[in-house]
Amino acid sequence: MSLVDLNVWVSALDDPCKISRRTWYINIYNCDGSILRWCDRNYAVIPAPCGHRRIRVPPGCYRINAVWSFRLGNGFYYVNHFTDSVIVQACCGEHKCITLFNPSAHRCGRIFLAAVQDAVAQDAVAKDAAQAANEGIQQVLRAIPEPMRPFELGNLDEMEKQVRALEERGLQKEDLEAFEPRPQG
Repeated sequence: MSLVDLNVWVSALDDPCKISRRTWYINIYNCDGSILRWCDRNYAVIPAPCGHRRIRVPPGCYRINAVWSFRLGNGFYYVNHFTDSVIVQACCGEHKCITLFNPSAHRCGRIFLAAVQDAVAQDAVAKDAAQAANEGIQQVLRAIPEPMRPFELGNLDEMEKQVRALEERGLQKEDLEAFEPRPQG
């Protein structure tokens, strides 16, 4: 069995095309949600100085994310402590290059509020509890600066509008075939 080389990178705050300069801690999970354990080693909280770490793992399917320190340095930071997760199908002898996205607190807050609204619509959360959560999160989001670049928040409203329009009219054959490979020639 040959190992898989994972090159794990973490994006910079407010710039997904650059790499973070801080130390992150990478976590590799099995598909059942448990931390990968192999050869008496837990693949959790693996230091990634300057937002990068090369890690060798056995073949498998993994969920990978990263976290940074929970201590506040000098000044303030308005970001999430956790990156988004990525799923990796790691096959024998492969080299995988993975970039974990470092979302802002604004994006996480907006997505959380949308999830709360969905829970209310499904009668899973009381409206008064959702209203209190909404007011509190909105107050926090108003108190911190929004990301400087629009890529992270700019498409959320438009994406919702487009999904709702597709769902209202129903998926059409051309919607499903739009991104299928087409024969050349």
